[in-house]
Amino acid sequence: MLPSELFTLEGLWFLLAGVFLVGYALTDGFDLGTGIFHLFTKDEKERMAMMDSIAPVWDGNEVWLIAGGGMLFAAFPVVYAASFSGFYLAIMIVLWALIGRAVAFEYRNKKESATWRKTWDVIYWLGNFVPALLFGVAVGNAVLGVPIDVQGRYHGSFFTLLNIPSLMIGVVGLFMFMMHGAAWLLLKTEGSVFEKAKKWAFVSWLGFVIMLIVTDFVLLLVKPELYNNYFKYPLLLIAPLLIVIGLIYFFKKLMIDREYEKVIWGSSLTVAGTVLTIACASFPVFIRSTIDPKYNLDIFNSASSHLTLTVMLVVTVVFLPIVLFYTAYVYRVFKGKVKEGEGYH
Repeated sequence: MLPSELFTLEGLWFLLAGVFLVGYALTDGFDLGTGIFHLFTKDEKERMAMMDSIAPVWDGNEVWLIAGGGMLFAAFPVVYAASFSGFYLAIMIVLWALIGRAVAFEYRNKKESATWRKTWDVIYWLGNFVPALLFGVAVGNAVLGVPIDVQGRYHGSFFTLLNIPSLMIGVVGLFMFMMHGAAWLLLKTEGSVFEKAKKWAFVSWLGFVIMLIVTDFVLLLVKPELYNNYFKYPLLLIAPLLIVIGLIYFFKKLMIDREYEKVIWGSSLTVAGTVLTIACASFPVFIRSTIDPKYNLDIFNSASSHLTLTVMLVVTVVFLPIVLFYTAYVYRVFKGKVKEGEGYH
């Protein structure tokens, strides 16, 4: 049994929003995770191998973020307005971090200077670490609640968003991306980077498991209503079950079977399960109000007209398969491992 609201046009677009979020987390997630490990080694060849592993796909992966923002603007404009105005400073920090990451990726090797490269290395690391953390913090605030009024206006500051439960969700997301990034390095690299990625993968897995358990316990204390949907609609438990299956598979392939190229399937299940678990817990609400529950922004009071949603649905049905096909094609073309010292970036 599933929520009846899910079988509405607005509910369908909530599902599509989940598809865009999962798509971004799965693709740009390993980019962010790989970049976080950039400063975990001082060896120039290892850093180059890590950057070369994502060089053909990293910018294309960000298309999911742009598409998701466009989807939110068109399908749920009230949510878009409330989040982009209320979380303005946080969003600007994330955007500048992503811009810094892109510039660092392109410019760090343009000059033979140790100082030049070290500077861009720090900018590149921040460009991965900051979004990986703040994306989770933003999701945590949306789910837990922020001070928005009946008109969707935010009554708080940047530091209001930095509450303990939301920061904990941010750290869960950070370890999740690190898991995914380490799994990507196991798939795409060899030599010393590959050996280090084994350790990074285990540490990230352990950090994710510990933080997930602790955060769930804290959320159960401060926001027990987040678990209501799972008691009311047991079929939704498939989402957290994906996390458990993904974590077990990740550990088994990494530590027992040592089939390292398959580890990424475990991290992918974990990533998808984590995003879907949060979505199922929040449904049908996008952003909760701590001022009054009546001010919550849900799929009905924040959606565009049915005409707009219908036209967008037709466009999505036509173009989303094309995007998926092209993405799969690019990954197939650039499959295989990179070699230290023989990269092209």
